[in-house]
Amino acid sequence: MHTQLVINSLSGETRIAVLEKSRLSELFIERKTGSSMSGSVYRGKVEKIVPGVQAAFVDIGTGKSGFLSAEDVYEESLMELFLEEGDAPRPSRKNRQPIQDVLREGQEVMVQVVKEPTGTKGPKLTCHVGLPGKYLVLLPTADAVSVSRRITDAKRRKRLSEMMEKRPRNMGFILRTACGKAEEGDVRAEMKSLAAKWRRIRKKYESPGPPSRLYEESGVSVRVVRDVMGNGLRKVVVDSPRTHAEISKYFSDGIGRGDFRVDLYDGSEPIFERYGIESQIEKMCRRKAWMKSGGYLVIDEAEGLTVIDVNSGRLVGEEAHEQTILKTNREAAVEAARQIRLRNLVGIIVIDFIDMRSQKSGRKIESLFSEEMKKDKARSTIQRISVFGVVQLTRRRVRESVLSDLTETCDSCGGSGRVKSVPTVCYEILRDLDRRSGDPGVEELTVCADGKVIAKLREMEGRSVRKIQRERGVRIRFRETGDSPEKFSVAEERIS
Repeated sequence: MHTQLVINSLSGETRIAVLEKSRLSELFIERKTGSSMSGSVYRGKVEKIVPGVQAAFVDIGTGKSGFLSAEDVYEESLMELFLEEGDAPRPSRKNRQPIQDVLREGQEVMVQVVKEPTGTKGPKLTCHVGLPGKYLVLLPTADAVSVSRRITDAKRRKRLSEMMEKRPRNMGFILRTACGKAEEGDVRAEMKSLAAKWRRIRKKYESPGPPSRLYEESGVSVRVVRDVMGNGLRKVVVDSPRTHAEISKYFSDGIGRGDFRVDLYDGSEPIFERYGIESQIEKMCRRKAWMKSGGYLVIDEAEGLTVIDVNSGRLVGEEAHEQTILKTNREAAVEAARQIRLRNLVGIIVIDFIDMRSQKSGRKIESLFSEEMKKDKARSTIQRISVFGVVQLTRRRVRESVLSDLTETCDSCGGSGRVKSVPTVCYEILRDLDRRSGDPGVEELTVCADGKVIAKLREMEGRSVRKIQRERGVRIRFRETGDSPEKFSVAEERIS
């Protein structure tokens, strides 16, 4: 499948849309106020050991202690971090000692973040460091090699395995899907580069110091391009010269051979509007997701549990009743898998399909849904469809759901619904100001919004507002209203 990435980078916010056949399939958001920690390596100090849950809390110097479970001390747990690789070597669980016999309070440990902090919870950590590259993932604590199962050519797999026999001593590697088409010289060069990077991290760790970061993972744009490049990526379009240069530099070898293109967008229309992404994001935040046939999904997201209910809606088929139901369920199976990826739904997910009389029809829906979920890079476990047409699955949490990034609970409805979060509204205003100020006829812009939104905008992006005024020669004023924080307007005053 041909995949395209569209990257909108504006001041403190970067948004990355993954498009498959022009439809939004995944959305990544990173903001200055909540920059990603995933993949970064830290010098940590064990603060507390809790034998009852076989875990430890580790100070990594960020103000919020990380959680280190026994399995992340003893076994490989990096599959949550490196999206596509589901078949890396896993050390045996046999002869495992209790965590209190291996770690002690005050002990210094090297750890890597595998899950972002959420709410009051700190980041999830592992002692098994993994350093990702374009083609390889270096596993310094696992002396074994694993080839991505998406590389299906037997000769290629054999040649890659033979090449890895000359890998650095006592180091393991995952060969990513991108290795399937990469030049062997590039793979060998990256192997040496990753090994050198690990030696630098190790040397830094061995020097005395307080809990702190030893290695910072690449920015979100490079990370997403790197993780998607082996899965049909054909084109990257970005509207920021700085981000364009960053991606071009990191992937210079692949881009030069035509693996994929990186284009700098210079159109006057905002890039997400040009590619029809803003409207798809707006629909993504709704509870109801319509399908082409007239049926729809109702998606209710709670903490740790999401329920997706399938409804026939406006669908009136000319076929027999059972065939109409099967048609709706088939479309729902495809759309439910897409919505799970798009909204980044995690935890327990229950899909209630329309009741089918035939077990054979139920198996068809189950098979189709499982096949669609293979496109997902996050790990999930899917149960067999029940006699009532219910499919249950669990999906690992690596980052927060998109809904939690874009919205917050609504105070006026007692927490039963959600509205756009204040930071989300701030960035919408900033994008609107950036777009309107580009018109030569505009002399002044007045933002009318809730006081909390205006205060947050000045706090988060005051520098960006001043930059727009300075570079575009436009005055920007703010006026508080009594409207909902979601609502805002921007009035223009033009040169007469």
